[in-house]
Amino acid sequence: MKKFLLITTFLIPFIAFSQNATKSQEKRSDMITSYVIDKLELSDEDAKFYKNVHLAQIVENATNVRESNASSAEEKRLIYRKGYESIRNKLVKKFGNKKAQSILKASNEARNK
Repeated sequence: MKKFLLITTFLIPFIAFSQNATKSQEKRSDMITSYVIDKLELSDEDAKFYKNVHLAQIVENATNVRESNASSAEEKRLIYRKGYESIRNKLVKKFGNKKAQSILKASNEARNK
């Protein structure tokens, strides 16, 4: 019971103050993840994991840009680089280095289309 109350106490602020994705962020994420899922033929479980991680990273990047008032391309590039490293680490943990690299490569292809 004590653990439950402790966990609940710490999770409520994250849930209450988390930022939801905008429609344009969701649309962009869906476009990229659909391409990656189709190209690499990810399983349903892996596809769901990748969709969630990718959308969360898009939202986190946008939040970090807004919070730091980044206006120059260089400032934004630093934020996006940290975001890339974050998503890469999550994918490597889940899929291993080789598959994570192929997912990120396919993601870049989709982004450039």
